[in-house]
Amino acid sequence: MNIQVSARHFNASESLQLRVQEEAERLQRFYPNITEVSIVLDAERKNSRKVDMVVKIRQQTIKATAKEENMGKAIDVAFERVERQLKRENQKQKTYRGEPLSSVAVDI
Repeated sequence: MNIQVSARHFNASESLQLRVQEEAERLQRFYPNITEVSIVLDAERKNSRKVDMVVKIRQQTIKATAKEENMGKAIDVAFERVERQLKRENQKQKTYRGEPLSSVAVDI
């Protein structure tokens, strides 16, 4: 899994970048086939922090955005939104996969 963290309009500390990378690695618990995670931390306005996340899985892209007063809260909200979407996609995979052919009874 490729993780890319970037910051706009401020210099993100090493500890903040490390925290975001660790959170991104934990996303594989909810959907194991994540190929890429891109996270943009933005501090454009004085009292507004924004986090944009793009998670690429197989043939799909999951996006989440969060705006909060501080960066920690925005990161938490964005990751919660992505987790919810990944759980939903994982459940779809399990639900729509269907029964294996060996367990299907055929009447001839």
